[in-house]
Amino acid sequence: MKNIFRPTISKKIFILTAALSVALIFVSVTVASAIFNARTNNEAKSVCATSSENLREYLESYEMIVDSNSAMANFLVYYKQKIDGIYRENFDEIVEMSYFDGDFADKKIYFNDLVANIFGETTGGGFGMFYSGLSLKNAYTEVVEEMERMSSIDGIISCVVYYYDEQNDYLVYLCDSISETTSAYNFPCSVDKPDPPFHDIATSNKTGVHSVDGSYTSYTPINIDGETVAYVSFYYSVDYVVSAERVFLWTLIGIMLAATAVIVVIYLLLANRFFVKNVRKLSESARAFSSRMDGGELSPVDADIRTHDEIKDLSDDFFALQKKVVEYSDDIAKRTADDERMRAELNIASKIQIQSLPDKPLIAGDMRISSFIRPAKEVGGDLFDYFVTDNGKIFFVIADVSGKGVPAALYMMRGKEIIRYCARTGMSAGKIAETANSELCKNNIEGLFITAFIGIYDEKEGELTFARAGHEQPYLLREGVAEKIGEESNFVLGAFDNMPFVEDSIRLKQGDRVLLYTDGLNEGINGDFEEFGYDRIKEAFENSDGDVLLSVYEKAVEFAGDAEQFDDITMLLIECLKSEAITLLSPTFEDIPALTDKINAFVGGFDKDKISELDVIIDEMVNNYISYAFEGVKKPQLDIGISLSCGVAQLTFTDNGVLFDPLQVDAPDVEGDLSDRPFGGLGISIVKSLADKMTYRVFEGKNRLTIIKDLNAN
Repeated sequence: MKNIFRPTISKKIFILTAALSVALIFVSVTVASAIFNARTNNEAKSVCATSSENLREYLESYEMIVDSNSAMANFLVYYKQKIDGIYRENFDEIVEMSYFDGDFADKKIYFNDLVANIFGETTGGGFGMFYSGLSLKNAYTEVVEEMERMSSIDGIISCVVYYYDEQNDYLVYLCDSISETTSAYNFPCSVDKPDPPFHDIATSNKTGVHSVDGSYTSYTPINIDGETVAYVSFYYSVDYVVSAERVFLWTLIGIMLAATAVIVVIYLLLANRFFVKNVRKLSESARAFSSRMDGGELSPVDADIRTHDEIKDLSDDFFALQKKVVEYSDDIAKRTADDERMRAELNIASKIQIQSLPDKPLIAGDMRISSFIRPAKEVGGDLFDYFVTDNGKIFFVIADVSGKGVPAALYMMRGKEIIRYCARTGMSAGKIAETANSELCKNNIEGLFITAFIGIYDEKEGELTFARAGHEQPYLLREGVAEKIGEESNFVLGAFDNMPFVEDSIRLKQGDRVLLYTDGLNEGINGDFEEFGYDRIKEAFENSDGDVLLSVYEKAVEFAGDAEQFDDITMLLIECLKSEAITLLSPTFEDIPALTDKINAFVGGFDKDKISELDVIIDEMVNNYISYAFEGVKKPQLDIGISLSCGVAQLTFTDNGVLFDPLQVDAPDVEGDLSDRPFGGLGISIVKSLADKMTYRVFEGKNRLTIIKDLNAN
């Protein structure tokens, strides 16, 4: 069934030819019909006008004997005088009976009786009256017979003679060619309203022909002795022509359809011989070539077309194209293998690159550093790093390498390791930039360079020292308003050796946030090539909530729409956490409830279950410090710091007790016999299970334990 309805070329040729033929038939029939109608209409007008003129001449010249003395008079003048007298005397009744809707026989009796006297059908007037009436009757009969003869021409329905009563706007009938037994018969002395209006016809002295409802009516004035006595009208109907026209048109359609069928068959045979057959060969050649492509061994297939026309040229071109496809296919196969190998290597390189960057936020003291990166390609040229240096300071860097792809990524890795090494040695921000610049200038054949923002935060002083090497200015968000910092900028890294790098500094307050970013953020464009820009970064930063970096990135993506990301986007968020410090001198168990209440007030508003877990952590830790940490210490002191950022709480416990790392305590065996279970370790185990992260270090000769707890609902 599928092949039956398949739109083959043969079927399309057949449908097109048939459609054109039908259109030609339609146009031909329409034109023929129009010509036929025009000829018929002209003929109708001519017949009406000629017949009217002939009857007018006949009536103008027809004489009759008026009385026994052989006095002669024009029939129409004499007859009209008689009819008009009766019309004037019986006007109201004549009008009423002319429009009488009752029995036609009654109407006939009325009008026959009305005109009986003038035809001598009564003898009340004497012999003379009888003679003139009989003479008028004979003349009337001859005139009507002549009218009937003239009406016998094909197409003429009837003819009438009447005069026009202009005063009352009525046509008063004198003679009618149709039989008086017909309901359409106009009796002598009956009246009718003229249609169309008779004024123009009455004032004209020429024959006119008017079209009314598909028929034609002539209007010819009869003039005797310079006076218009009456009018002649012939009614011509074109209905009889319709049947002849239909026969003509159907005959024409039949002939044209037969001719079309012959032409279509001949056309299909010729088209199949010289066109379709060769196209089919070309199609089979393409299908065979396609199957060879699926089979693995590709070689061109010749369609073997032997004509010398355009299809032969197409076949030759297609064969040449197949040869090119074979060549390109072999080349693409080789390139695809190389591309796949390179893509696999790039994926590995991308993973190595991402794994070399910090994957978790850094929380140290009252500072929290979080990161965000979206490379534009498999490997990118942006870098960032952050960690706590050996001297207890917090280091961070964000940088952007010129160029894209693998060269930029390799140069980025080199720069990252140099900067990291310098930071580990305790150098200042300016010295790190100076040293890294000197190292990156060595063997820099490609002429790459790095823009960087290097920062070192001193927790004790609350001061951020930084060196900006051609990088974008960060935004400092303080009390809801974001402003740029770091107006002074050094030159980029890796361009010129022996360059001095100056530092700048700013003192951070609790709640301050610093947003660092690469130019892929502010230079991101939308479909209208409009940049995201600094003002939108500022607005997004000020209005961000929750995950600040993700919120800013989503604003940039929303602005870009369908536009492609052309550069890497990297951001760092430096937060000086909101915090509170609590010092317990010689702590006791009685201090725990008040401590818990104070911390609860500080972190209020988050998930109640999470806060309850935080209370357990505080209770267990303070119990452990009181029970074990201060043995032999004269002035025990426990400093508790708590900070909060985006629903993540950080607890810092600093004590002057015996140096001890609680994270090294083995988890107790909770399934063994209670009598055999060693003492201690259960509280730390509980804290580990409830905390999201725990770190321990010795700070200024004291124990410092940091616990991270996310208070947001899951």
